[in-house]
Order: sequence, then structure tokens, then C-alpha cells
Amino acid sequence: MGGRRHRRQERGQQEHDGGHRTTDPLAGFLLAEHRQAEDLWLHWDAKNISFDTALGYHLYHLLTPGIAASAEAVRAGSHPDRDRILGDITSAHHTDAAVEEWLDQQRARFPADPADEGLETWAHHAARLGEREASRLFMTEWAAGRPRTTSTLNTLQFHLAHLGYLAEAVNVQKEAVALDDSRPGAKRSNLFTLARLQRQADDFAGAWQTLQEVHGLLPPDKHGFEQGTWRLFVRECFLLVPIAPDLSTARRLVAAGEEDLHGIPRLWMDGVLDAAIAAAEFIGDSQALLRYGALQQDAARERAQEGGPAAHPSA
Repeated sequence: MGGRRHRRQERGQQEHDGGHRTTDPLAGFLLAEHRQAEDLWLHWDAKNISFDTALGYHLYHLLTPGIAASAEAVRAGSHPDRDRILGDITSAHHTDAAVEEWLDQQRARFPADPADEGLETWAHHAARLGEREASRLFMTEWAAGRPRTTSTLNTLQFHLAHLGYLAEAVNVQKEAVALDDSRPGAKRSNLFTLARLQRQADDFAGAWQTLQEVHGLLPPDKHGFEQGTWRLFVRECFLLVPIAPDLSTARRLVAAGEEDLHGIPRLWMDGVLDAAIAAAEFIGDSQALLRYGALQQDAARERAQEGGPAAHPSA
């Protein structure tokens, strides 16, 4: 019962915070250990609080009662996401053995005796208690004892940024960018993260330089499979506008973003037009506001034609 109560309290706090916090992994694990099918919806809600939780909250939290029992609980319910969940949790995609292996990993991560917990776990405990500096020290010491792999660096960077140590997070992300990663799009993805961190740290020059490097790695076809990378790139350019060193630079940045915006499909996705409108408002460009408002109306109609709910264009 403690894990279930913790989860409900946590969800309420996250909604109060606007979904910017990550879910508490310990609470999720404790609730999953109860293996109650009725808790499946609590896990699903926790997973869908924000973009970060959608990626970080493992689907196996939903499956600890057993795949068959979880699927039956979903079928018996009337949740609007029922069909979506069923498509994700079937035995064609997962096995009970894999879920048990994941549970064993979580038990090792959260041992019953606190003395057996590792530095990473203590870092998360300290963060939950608001002890930022202690959490930073635990996590940096944890990383120091591990190979400097992409996984290690991503964990360290994310934790430092979450604590507000943006300058340190930037340095870690630069190390991740420098790794020789042969995966398609891996360097571009790491550069996007670096540019975002630099923007959050108010480092306009660094972020703009990083985005120029990203630009050189973008696909030539804006309509292709990787069209989303163009939207993300242009959005980041517009998001840089408020930290430009002067109004003239901000205006040039808006003009460059608008030029790159041409020819990108599905502008209702990824918040690119919201960023464009905010940038135009920041520099006081009423004509740009009119153009972006018209684009947002067109995007809303396009989205409706594709079968999704139309976005509400800005006034």
C-alpha cells in the first residue's frame, strides 16, 4: 500500500510542477513488486506525465502481474488508451521471463538494506530530499568508477542538468559528442542535446555554434524519413532568440529560422511554430507574427486532415 500511496502523491506533485520532474523510480518499483493488475493504470499515468517519463518509465512496470493478466485487465477496462496499451504489452513483443529479469535488475538497484545501495541510488535519494550538492557528488563519484561510455555520460549529464548544474552538464555532453559513435544520427542527437543545454545555461555563442554543426548533419530532404530533425533544428534556433546578445542578432536569427522553416512538412508537430511565434513576439515583429499565425492555421487544418485533433492556432 505504501508504494501505491507514494505513487498517487507523486503524480499529484508532478502535475503541480507541470510534468517537468521525472518519476520516482523507487516508488514505481515498490508498486510493481505488488504485482497487482489494478495498479496498471497508475503505472500508465506515471509513464505519460511528460516526454521524459514516457521515455524513462519502463513499460515492464505494467507487466509484473504477468503479461496475460495485464492484458486481460486492459481489455476489461474502458480507458481511452486501451487499444494503444494492448498493442504495446502483448506477448508478441515481451515475455514474462524478460519482465522477471528486469525486476531482478530493479531489486539489485533498490536493495532492502540501504547499506547495499550504490552511489547512483544515493544520488537519486539525495535529489529527492533536495540535497543538490550531495546528489551531485554521489553521481560524479559513481561516474568516476565507470567507463566513460555513452550510457554513463548520458546518465551523468541528465542528472547534473536536472539538479541545475548546467555548466557541468555541458562539459559532460561535450565529452559525449566527442565519442566515436557510428550509429546513424547519434552525433546529431548528441549535438542537439548539447545545444539545448548551452541555451539553458544562457550560452548563446556556444549554442549557436553547436547548431551550425547540427545544420551540417541535417538530411538534404526535408520531406524524408528524418523530417523531424529539421523541425527540431528550427525550433532550437527560434528558442535561442531570447538570449541573443542584442536585438539585431535576435532579428537575424528569426530571419534565418524562417528561411529554414520553408518546405518543412507537418509544422503542427514538435512545437516549432509555438517557438517561432514566441520569437517574433520577443523581437516585436508584427508581420512575422501574422505569417506564423497563418502557418499555424494551415498546420491545424493539415493535422485535422491527417486524422488528428486540430491544434488551436495562436491569435
